[in-house]
Amino acid sequence: MKRLVAVCGLALVAGCHSNQAAPAIPQATFISPKGANHAGARFSPDGKRLFWWAPAAGGWQLWTAKADLSDSTALPVNAIDPTFPLLWSPDGSQIALAVSGASGSLANVAVMSSAGGTARVLVGGSNLSIPVGWNPDGDRLAYGAFVASQSGATIQGLETSLSHGGARPLIPGESRPYAGMWSPDGSHMAFVVFAQGRPSVWVADSDGSKPRQLTSEGFEGFDRLAVTPFSPDGKQLAYSSTRTGTKDVWVVGIDGSPPRQLTRDIRNDYSPIWSPDGRWIAFLSDRGRQTDIWVVPSAGGIEQRVTNDPAPEDLIGWVAGTDRLAFLTGVGASSIWSMSLADGTARQLTPDSIRTSCCDISPDGTQLLFGIKHGAGSDQLAVMPVAGGAWRIVGELSSANPTYSWSPDGSQIAFVSDEGGTDEIWVAPGAGGTSRQLTNWAEGTSNPNWNADGSMLYFVSPHDSRLGDVWRVPVAGGPPVRVTTEGAISGIMHRRGRPELFATAAGASGAFNTVRVAPDGSISTVWSKGNSFPAILWPHGDSLLIAEIGAGGALGHRLIPVDGHGDGQLLLKPGESAADLSPDGKALLYYVPAGANNNLSLLDRTTGATRVLSTTPDSKSGAGFTPDGKTVIFVRSHDVRRIAIADLTKLLATSTVKPH
Repeated sequence: MKRLVAVCGLALVAGCHSNQAAPAIPQATFISPKGANHAGARFSPDGKRLFWWAPAAGGWQLWTAKADLSDSTALPVNAIDPTFPLLWSPDGSQIALAVSGASGSLANVAVMSSAGGTARVLVGGSNLSIPVGWNPDGDRLAYGAFVASQSGATIQGLETSLSHGGARPLIPGESRPYAGMWSPDGSHMAFVVFAQGRPSVWVADSDGSKPRQLTSEGFEGFDRLAVTPFSPDGKQLAYSSTRTGTKDVWVVGIDGSPPRQLTRDIRNDYSPIWSPDGRWIAFLSDRGRQTDIWVVPSAGGIEQRVTNDPAPEDLIGWVAGTDRLAFLTGVGASSIWSMSLADGTARQLTPDSIRTSCCDISPDGTQLLFGIKHGAGSDQLAVMPVAGGAWRIVGELSSANPTYSWSPDGSQIAFVSDEGGTDEIWVAPGAGGTSRQLTNWAEGTSNPNWNADGSMLYFVSPHDSRLGDVWRVPVAGGPPVRVTTEGAISGIMHRRGRPELFATAAGASGAFNTVRVAPDGSISTVWSKGNSFPAILWPHGDSLLIAEIGAGGALGHRLIPVDGHGDGQLLLKPGESAADLSPDGKALLYYVPAGANNNLSLLDRTTGATRVLSTTPDSKSGAGFTPDGKTVIFVRSHDVRRIAIADLTKLLATSTVKPH
């Protein structure tokens, strides 16, 4: 019914203005070279310079240049995740960023001069800490921190001072997970509270006092916490809401006036950002089964398209004082390949005409489960013979959470789909047939893992939780049952056919620990020496390979006893990462960094010898053994993301008509 009403509403609007020609789509200008893979680009407050991340050996390198990318300079800063934000100070003299920690932390908050130089860490420790926004005074910086204690884990909004250091809560006394930032004039603070996993928008005075709730449905939030939701005059907030089933852009006054809905399409509209003069809001939309940029008058009106191409756009931002929009765009190629370990012969299984993600091989070794990436929230899950051939579609796949797996006996398939608006767990018959939805929570779910006999699925959800807990749901249908209660779980893993369940959980120090979850929900720590994540369970179940964040953010792998005793054995060098273990446990498939990409290699556990399997100039991912251990299946891909700018002057001049 919702979608029918939305379609009818759009038809009525179009009918009111049927004689008005749609404005021409602006021509985008690329400033990144062809074939580049840039991330996180942010222009300075005056629009004259920018920072961005580019791939480098073992991670991502920070760069700076003039606005046209001339006079570019590589900076002595690296990160393990280029999606962490880059924030210019109000006067443009400094930039705040999340850098790889020097002592095994995931990310520390740091600042550096916009002219270059060494980054100065403001917030260290083992927590995951990310800058969110500057105070207009240029000295105080808001950040979000993953904080853990014996009572559970939470996301906390904090502030620190460049001149005095320290840390204090943005909202004193707020115990629920939240994060926020100041208004342009510093008089107010906007923040999102995640109460039992249900987000809502709030506002407070600049010192965090007098917090007031502005939305109450539990479906609202800021898609990019490091982009201000405030209008330039500080009187309104733009946010996205899924109260109608899919995301729409809304605006609410900080005075508590009723929220206003700006978009009503049946696809997702999200990531709103105000124009410098406050008259327009640019946003991303999945209309037409592709991700494009649109604009809408902030007072209400007709949405107008800014881009129209299959390449997904992201990280939109207005160039200060202009009607120009900067954004990232580009689409790479990815295809599934198989390789015989006997003679090294490689064979392409999927054509270049589709983009794929990989892979889960059926227990009998005959069928391959993989994702087809269409973009715009319309990805699909497919099955094809391992030997190659035609594929069939299993169901709609969540683009944000593309997880899927065969049951232990290969009779069923579990996957996460956002077909209903949120990420939920579905199952489908392995031989083909109608899929069934098992969960239906507004907070969503992730990480479905089969139990040993295939009768239940374990999963993680923030439902009724501070951060996340483990739940299980019968595959035959029925209500989910809570397994853990700590509210500190962020991911789980298992090895098909075995009862062990391992998880990533927040420890008392704030670090991510590797833990073991028993069927009764009790948790025992397996590894707590810095940030670690379970990777691969050894065949006999007595040892576990974990990934750990080392000095400088480098990823390392260690084989440890599951009882948590001893320091285990380092198997891979920093920067190398594990992919899969052979069925007999004698060979480890892993990735070795090679410039901006990687090579696929094999480690013989018996002799210690290594063998490079693939050195093509692209990235390899999703690698795994077939059940007989004779073949490796993997994805070869090449990412392309370029910085582009579109001049909207003409478009905005002709886009002032409001709907009746």
